[in-house]
Amino acid sequence: MSILNNDFLALTLDNQEALAPFEFAFPSGTGFVEDTGILRLEPKQSSRISLVLSVGVHGNETGPIELVNQLVAAILDGRILLNIRLLVLIGNPVAANLAKRFCDVNLNRLFNGAWKKYEGFEALRAQRLEQAVSDFYAESSYKAESVKLHYDLHTAIRGSMHEKFVVYPYVENSVYNKEQLAFLAACGINAVLLSHQPTTTFSYYSYLVHRAHAFTVELGKVYPFGENDLSRFADLKTSLILLLEKGAFAESSLAYLQVFRVVDSLVKDDDSYELSIDNEVKNFTQFEQGYPLAHSKKSDYYIKQTGDAIVFPNTNLPVGQRAGLMVRPIALDDLQLT
Repeated sequence: MSILNNDFLALTLDNQEALAPFEFAFPSGTGFVEDTGILRLEPKQSSRISLVLSVGVHGNETGPIELVNQLVAAILDGRILLNIRLLVLIGNPVAANLAKRFCDVNLNRLFNGAWKKYEGFEALRAQRLEQAVSDFYAESSYKAESVKLHYDLHTAIRGSMHEKFVVYPYVENSVYNKEQLAFLAACGINAVLLSHQPTTTFSYYSYLVHRAHAFTVELGKVYPFGENDLSRFADLKTSLILLLEKGAFAESSLAYLQVFRVVDSLVKDDDSYELSIDNEVKNFTQFEQGYPLAHSKKSDYYIKQTGDAIVFPNTNLPVGQRAGLMVRPIALDDLQLT
């Protein structure tokens, strides 16, 4: 059995809830479809690098799905010669078929075992994706100097002052990897947001449980299938091909990376909670000190320092959940890099 027309996305969407595993050969290795949306590609020769590329954790974020599907097709037909281990995950095919962000609950809030608190497709899917990553990394752990990578590719609900940015998962000792930051800069990333606490996101799971270099990568705005301008991902595509073929990290200067740290988390504390910004305000929009940003019957939030910016604003969610993050730019020189 093989993947018809080397179109892993079509296979996944046509079998959105389950798919019987099968093995197949491609020019530079052996492939294993392990379940719907779960594809493991092993090169002919041993490699110390194990890369997870996950897309579609939110079903309507189609640009990265299309990009990675192109890369998979190029590997399977021999245009890209794979020399590292690769696990491709299409996170939420049910939501993708519905052109929705999620069905029952936000899949990217269900990792690190948080799925145990929920029922439905997303809860089952988070459990399955965790297992797929664990199985994949387990096969590389015995190798000396093994390198575990996970790039979880997304697009955002709204625009951004920095079109492409990454969330660097919470690191206990606040020591960040210079090689990975240089690679991300080469991928066209404009900004880095340092996560301030443990979370239940997919990238943090891979870092916490498997000590992978893992990032949530935001690549612009959400568009429907077929309406994405994939040329906007050209730097990312070029850098990923170099990694896939040569096991090498493209490098770029860190000088143009803007780094932000979280100063506050905005929490929806009442049904009356609202933000005093419109739906078109972009991520990383900055405010003047004293600006009344949020209000509810229970609380008010005023900007603490001129230049503080908002990321991921969203009040269309249950009481108790995060309605946005307040972030503040910091100098790259203030980071401890290794």
